[in-house]
Amino acid sequence: MSTDRRRFVQLAAAGLAGGVTGAAPRPIPCRIVDSQTGQAIAARVRLVDATGRERVPLGHPEALSADGQEGDVRFQSRRFTYVDGGCLLPADSLPLKYEIVKGYEYLIAEGEIRPEHVVDGSVAISIRRWSSISNAGWYSGDIHIHNIAPGTCRLEMDAEDLHVANILTSDFTFDRDQFEGRVNRFSSRERQIFVGQEFRNNHLGHVCLLGLKQLVEPVKPIQKVHYPLNLGPCERARANGAYVSWAHFPSWPGAENPLDVAMERLDGLEILSQLDPRQFPLYMTQLVPEIAANNGLRLWYRYLNCGFRLTATAGTDKMTTFVTVGANRVFAHVEGEFTYENWIAALKRGCTFISNSPLLRFTVNGREPGSAIDLDSRKTKAVQIEAVAESQLPYHRLDVICNGQVIGEATPSGPRHRAALRLEYPAGQSCWFAARAYEELDGYRAQGIDFTKVHVDRGTLLSNYFGTRRPEAVFAHSSPVYLMRDGKPIRSWDDADYYVRYMDHSIKWLQREANFAKPGDREASIEAFRTSRAVYAARAAEARR
Repeated sequence: MSTDRRRFVQLAAAGLAGGVTGAAPRPIPCRIVDSQTGQAIAARVRLVDATGRERVPLGHPEALSADGQEGDVRFQSRRFTYVDGGCLLPADSLPLKYEIVKGYEYLIAEGEIRPEHVVDGSVAISIRRWSSISNAGWYSGDIHIHNIAPGTCRLEMDAEDLHVANILTSDFTFDRDQFEGRVNRFSSRERQIFVGQEFRNNHLGHVCLLGLKQLVEPVKPIQKVHYPLNLGPCERARANGAYVSWAHFPSWPGAENPLDVAMERLDGLEILSQLDPRQFPLYMTQLVPEIAANNGLRLWYRYLNCGFRLTATAGTDKMTTFVTVGANRVFAHVEGEFTYENWIAALKRGCTFISNSPLLRFTVNGREPGSAIDLDSRKTKAVQIEAVAESQLPYHRLDVICNGQVIGEATPSGPRHRAALRLEYPAGQSCWFAARAYEELDGYRAQGIDFTKVHVDRGTLLSNYFGTRRPEAVFAHSSPVYLMRDGKPIRSWDDADYYVRYMDHSIKWLQREANFAKPGDREASIEAFRTSRAVYAARAAEARR
């Protein structure tokens, strides 16, 4: 039982709220309850008194450090407190305006607690679940979390309605001793915590290694030279059953990402993390050809157009109290019982969508993301596509895309911002399909919002309620469904040639700027990059035939 809930139970049982005549007023127990079940539930709470001053429940620190170890969060100049079913309010604080957030599937509750709302010395606030997609097998996870103790993480998962938390030890963290190679003891049937690893090189790039049975050495220190490549750690991780996702891909594709994709050492890309995927890379930008036209989303699309199957994943890269666990998350469709192993298996199948609020359903011929459909054009001329999005926060469009191009769109409406598309599409070639829901960025840009700044005081509507490293607009994207027409692979000359040029840039960087312990390491790295360059060149040639 948490400190909040223990204190609440003690006070409520003793009937102390209200106090004795002449005594100091006792704290007021406040319960957060599910409107359907009546059960007390964990949530994230913000309180503001009549003077506009933020108040925190008793027992929580007034000021937060930035290291993330103590729980609670503060972002966009707004303080939220994690409570486990109940908390204690200062008796002299009423009236209090409140905001209560619990993930994506509960309505954000806003209202006011006034003295007349206190009944029998306590007060209750109910919040309503409007969706429960886990009943259909979809479970949410944050694949990229740092600097948080598993016990603290468990309360935050409960409050954010997050099913899987991947805490990653790394060269800059001090939690190697938390690694067990199995599900952490603070887990439960509905909340799974696993300590994995982020393997990093500040120029080659970063990778998230999920479900590791043993750590990939060296864990510390971060590599100051550029050999060995990340290729080796990726291979070793996958050899012991881990899932490998490139970390915060839109902001940091790095020098090595195209190599690891070409050599098929990656299972997925972290499309939603640290930076809105429609923004452009922030690091190692000199390696990215035509960067002004190639944001993170398009770089992913280009890989898919080359025929590489890369699942969309998402994580927060949380390492401070400015970021909420699960603010970026990936939903995976689990087959059978919900376990961490089955959730990782769903990631490997590619049956996912990523989101910071909208919930997506997407099928092609009734098949879900990650599926590969064989189409005989002599028998079948078209496919049936369905997409639905609903969201607690407003967005502007739902798109269905084919090989990166919009082939259908819908506008959301109603209280849950629902948009739906159903279309028949005549596929003239092998291709991939996906759905995405998003809020336009132009309005925020007109307000002067800089999507590249870290921990801003004013940002987006979404960032009022969910702490993200940089401002984000509402966004969701499914992983692809792949259509193979007459057995032919997906190929694009333009996109394969793009990565040939990317590799050329990287090879020049290796030759001129990269650091190596000995000359042979430089040559080995360049040879590996040339080998992967040849893969893109071969795919470009296939597209010309």
